[in-house]
Order: sequence, then C-alpha cells, then structure tokens
Amino acid sequence: MSYYQPPEAIVKWDRGGGARQGVSITRLLEDGKQYVWRIPFNGVVTQAMAADVLGVSLMTINNWVNSGALMHIKLKGQPSVISLGEIKRVRKVLLDHGRLRRDALGR
Repeated sequence: MSYYQPPEAIVKWDRGGGARQGVSITRLLEDGKQYVWRIPFNGVVTQAMAADVLGVSLMTINNWVNSGALMHIKLKGQPSVISLGEIKRVRKVLLDHGRLRRDALGR
C-alpha cells in the first residue's frame, strides 16, 4: 500500500539578503495548480511553514520549540507562530554546522 506524499515545497529567498530578506514557499497542489506563500521580512510563519523553509520535519520544529531552541510566539487560543527573523537565525546555524547546536545559538 502506498501513501500519498505531497511534492516537496520550493523555497526561494528573496534577493537582497540581510535583515530585510523575505521568502516565498511554492507548493504544487493535487489539481496541478501552484500555491505560493510570500512571507515578508517582518512576517511570521506557522510551524509547518517553518519546517518547509528549514527543510526539516514538523516534528523536528515542534521538538525545537518545546526544548526552547526555537523561540515562538503563542497567543491564547491560537496556534504558535515563529518570526522569520528567528527562522533566519536558525537557518544560519544549520548551514554553518549541519545541525542545530545549542552552543551556536548565542543563548
């Protein structure tokens, strides 16, 4: 028995880099259409979107949030969100070290 596997998301960082760099996440839907999320440099993302941007599983993001390695914003009655700045910080650690290292987080 085979399970449906959604196609991988295509993550494209906007030009310019630095603090004002946003990101676009493109996903191919089952009907063949594309859906694009555009996150501005000062935006927030859900845990699922953070997993797409960082190229890890949703469970990994959830574990990082629960351990305090990934800072999130939690409002009562709402799902938690993660700032794009925090995603960029963690992405840099992942690119530099290949994994999330507490000593590299600067905390």
